[in-house]
Amino acid sequence: MIGHYTTGAERLAQSGPVFNRHDIRRSGAVVTADDSNPKAGAQVPVKAVNGLPQGPPSGPPSGPPSAPAGGPTLYGGQNSPTPAAPPAPPAGAQMMRTGTEGVLESGKEAAEKAVREVKGNEKVELQRLREENEGLRQGLASASQVIAEVETPEMPPIVGDGFVVPGDVVGNLVHTGRQLSREGLAHGHAGSISLLSTKTPGLVHITREGAHLGQMTEHDVITGRLGDAAPPDASTDWRAHNVMLAMGSLENQGLAACVHVHAPYTCAMSLEADRYVLVPSDLDGRNQFDQGVIVDVDLKNMDDYLRDITEALKQGGGKLVIARGHGIYALGKDVMEAWHNAAAFEYSMKVQFLANLARR
Repeated sequence: MIGHYTTGAERLAQSGPVFNRHDIRRSGAVVTADDSNPKAGAQVPVKAVNGLPQGPPSGPPSGPPSAPAGGPTLYGGQNSPTPAAPPAPPAGAQMMRTGTEGVLESGKEAAEKAVREVKGNEKVELQRLREENEGLRQGLASASQVIAEVETPEMPPIVGDGFVVPGDVVGNLVHTGRQLSREGLAHGHAGSISLLSTKTPGLVHITREGAHLGQMTEHDVITGRLGDAAPPDASTDWRAHNVMLAMGSLENQGLAACVHVHAPYTCAMSLEADRYVLVPSDLDGRNQFDQGVIVDVDLKNMDDYLRDITEALKQGGGKLVIARGHGIYALGKDVMEAWHNAAAFEYSMKVQFLANLARR
């Protein structure tokens, strides 16, 4: 006969839960002597010793028993610790930002830093530009002073036989000659300038024959007497200048200067054989000049030629005469005014010449 063995599960089903005191003791509980021989089927009171039940429970457990706080759980279970709150950051510590907010904040800080750097660089650059501008101004002022000294150089006085030409008068003649050459009114050795002295009545200063007006010095100034024969080395236009200066002194109470220039547009306009008058067509020219009368150059009959110059100057308003193919004789109370009259009339002839080309 096969023996019948009762399993622990069957015994448990028949008699209820059975506790092994040795297991309980190993878990740290103290078992009293009252529970040494419990009767079968009897309800054994359970005493709690050290937080553990001393006897069997009244019924099957509804779940795993709870472990004491801080101690291990029975039957191999583990106690789930309560999560601790995160520590507070120390005072003054910066919080780490993550995600979209952190990216935006980082980008904003980088942009603000870049703006601060740009503004700082702009201030530095602006200061540098101001210093550079100030340096350029000082350099320009120095250059202007040098140019003025070159254009109006200090000239020594000219001491002649019974006369002295002051240095400022010589310098004024030299400056005017250089200006005429710079503007293209005179070229090479062509052209001449004369001035009636304001210190000695009847004394005439005139440029030397063959003088280059653009490179004049005190050695290019010759002095003679109004109405007398030409002094040595004086311009071949000596007599024409004498007539112009005499007419000018009557109009300007003893002051007179004359400029003879081979102005290209005026020369070109005067070459028409049947033309004897040039009238400016531009507004400024009409306001300054009535007309420019043309005379034919006749060096063989000098007296007739000089009479023609005198009559042409009267008809032209007393400012200039045009020698056919030989340029302008412009008059003024000083060399600056004579230069202005010559330059202004030449500009008007340039405008008229170009207007004629445009109409073709």
